[in-house]
Amino acid sequence: MPVNLSDKEIELVEKAFTMARSEELFAQPTLFYEKLFERDPNLQPLFREDIGGQGMRFMRTLRTIVNALRQPGEVADVLEPLARTHGALGVHAIDFDTMGEALIDTFKELLGPDFTAEMETAWRKAYGQIAKAMIQVGKMD
Repeated sequence: MPVNLSDKEIELVEKAFTMARSEELFAQPTLFYEKLFERDPNLQPLFREDIGGQGMRFMRTLRTIVNALRQPGEVADVLEPLARTHGALGVHAIDFDTMGEALIDTFKELLGPDFTAEMETAWRKAYGQIAKAMIQVGKMD
């Protein structure tokens, strides 16, 4: 499950995540899910009723992935069980596109113009590689 990002791209991903955390990303754990369900309300049944708790788990997982980007083996250790769980829950490959856009929407709302085009490009690349790996491991169609 390789995630191939340059040092500069990793720095941009880390910086955006750190900035989002300072903008209360963890105090607004449902924001990502609000963005996700705006884009595709049909995804809502895949998630627990406790969206606040789910949101906190998502933010912790995202933090773990961001922190592991410099250690490819660690990224694989995080993604493998996550991919299998998503596959078992009925997440489809196409859903990752929607999730990626919701994640970008979340950063844009939290950071506004501080979420630069370079940061967005780095996040899209990182997310795309992570999603591809999860789809393969989770055997999602």
